[in-house]
Amino acid sequence: MKNEFFGNEDQIRLATRGQALWSLLRDKPDYSFYGRMVSLCAPTLENAVEVVSNLARLQGATSCQYYPADNADRFCELLDQQGLNSSRYEQFRGEIEALDLGREILEKHSFPDDLTLITLASDTPSELVSDVAELSLSCGVMPVPGQTMRGNGQPGICHALVDRDHKPVATASSYLCNHPESAKAKDAFWGMLATDPAWRGHGLGKIIGAHSIVTMWEQFGARSFSTGIKADNPASMGLCTKLGVTQSDWTFIGCSDPSAFSGSITR
Repeated sequence: MKNEFFGNEDQIRLATRGQALWSLLRDKPDYSFYGRMVSLCAPTLENAVEVVSNLARLQGATSCQYYPADNADRFCELLDQQGLNSSRYEQFRGEIEALDLGREILEKHSFPDDLTLITLASDTPSELVSDVAELSLSCGVMPVPGQTMRGNGQPGICHALVDRDHKPVATASSYLCNHPESAKAKDAFWGMLATDPAWRGHGLGKIIGAHSIVTMWEQFGARSFSTGIKADNPASMGLCTKLGVTQSDWTFIGCSDPSAFSGSITR
């Protein structure tokens, strides 16, 4: 199947270059990938700033994961000094408590009868995959390529909640993105939550987010879940907290090359 890319030209180029670079670095435990871009997940490297800078220039954008929060602003300053654009995301993280809360939510809450939860797969119609991606983009969330959304890239899932006309009204995703020999091999990137504005207020994000946590734990062996949130986004922080994914002592450092990429790095 031909791969499907979504977003503007910069976002499509980023995903294309990310896949190509990952084919060269996938055996290196210092790097991670969940379908959009190769990131550094070994922030203690002496040349971490140089590595992140090079990744940004090669792909257009990248991130440094698990960077200590108390030093994150200085790391961003060093990237900015090289003519790059940096951004800080607080890393929210959950482990067994996220699973427990997820199961509790699913026991107490269900979707409206006119909505159906599906998991995108190899045989999902291209139109539906594209519609899920467009829903994400309309909510400010950059989707991964179709191959990853279908579960054919990194181990993981993309859930979509569809109405009776098979139009998506909410989505959530989670993927194992670290090398299997990494100390964080079972740490899943989780989130990419998006809900159609017409359906907000029904708790759909919380329920579909819980589904993705429980599925990743039970079917893919994930044992922790993390996502990056800007400090000025209390709504996302509140939703994650309800799901047992809470603020940690780490950050995600986003980095982009302004000559090649514009816009948000991650959600």
